[in-house]
Amino acid sequence: MLPLYDESHFKNRTAWAVPLLIVLNTVIFFISLPDLGGFIGSYGLVPQAFLSGQNNFAAIAYLFLHASFLHLLGNMWFLWIFGPNVERRLGGFKFLVFYLICGLGSALLYSLAAVNKEIPVIGASGAVGGILGAYLVFFPRNKIKSVVPLILIWTIISVPAAFFILIWFVLQFVSLVFGSNDVVAYWGHIGGFMTGFFLAKLLKRF
Repeated sequence: MLPLYDESHFKNRTAWAVPLLIVLNTVIFFISLPDLGGFIGSYGLVPQAFLSGQNNFAAIAYLFLHASFLHLLGNMWFLWIFGPNVERRLGGFKFLVFYLICGLGSALLYSLAAVNKEIPVIGASGAVGGILGAYLVFFPRNKIKSVVPLILIWTIISVPAAFFILIWFVLQFVSLVFGSNDVVAYWGHIGGFMTGFFLAKLLKRF
């Protein structure tokens, strides 16, 4: 399934943090592009270093680096669709803190689960996964207009947010078991999602 847009929007707050994050990620991508390897070496999240408390700045910086334009586009697309309502629910500054905490949760689980703890990882996927977790808590009944494969054709339908996000979450585990692309940090996606989900559960009480 490919999400196209969120059919429901809160009108009581303007979402500014999501556009800010998208602009920051895009600008940093083009700045890093001429020397991507150098940026990854300096600011990528290395599990062993993270677990031993070295280069702590990388635990945040890695969220703003992307390996390709498609990598950037995929993360920013999901952030653009699912982020605004979560931001309106939390408020802009709290949303930014929430986003970074989800990135740290992603970094922790990935670092613990990584087989090779010397290979750096980059990308906003874990933090965006945390936003999906929060969306599931706050807006499970919202509808997401999506492109969905039905037998031999693709069609556009409204999909309940809870269904869409749970399918996404299950696919992370399926990809871990059956996927051949060991470059993708699926444990990071899962860690970010779980951090966002449980933190949103806590915040929902207040």
